[in-house]
Amino acid sequence: MFRSILQTIVEQTPGAQSAFLMGCDGIAVDSFTVSGANADGGQTVVVEFATVVREVAHTADLLSVGGLEEIAIKCENMTIILTMLTAEYFVALLIDSSGVAAKGRYVVRRDAHLLLAALE
Repeated sequence: MFRSILQTIVEQTPGAQSAFLMGCDGIAVDSFTVSGANADGGQTVVVEFATVVREVAHTADLLSVGGLEEIAIKCENMTIILTMLTAEYFVALLIDSSGVAAKGRYVVRRDAHLLLAALE
């Protein structure tokens, strides 16, 4: 159910390698990784960044700036887009350095309602 939506997100984002539906507890609900990409390495990255999501969401709450919506992390070899679906779930999109992160942000936001519906 989730995998086909995540696959669409990856396939419609130039340079995307993986997409994960994650709980803020760091447990993956589902994922899609393109052939030849390292799925385990991608999941390890996302699990570690789940802690960042929790901390940033907590800080946003303490500062009364509103709920966390998105975190973008640009590294030398990849960009990681973390988009909140609910207070408990987020989508992580991993894009290689030659990819188009802006398109990935758009596609995740466009399809977020599909993931939300599937979560219910």
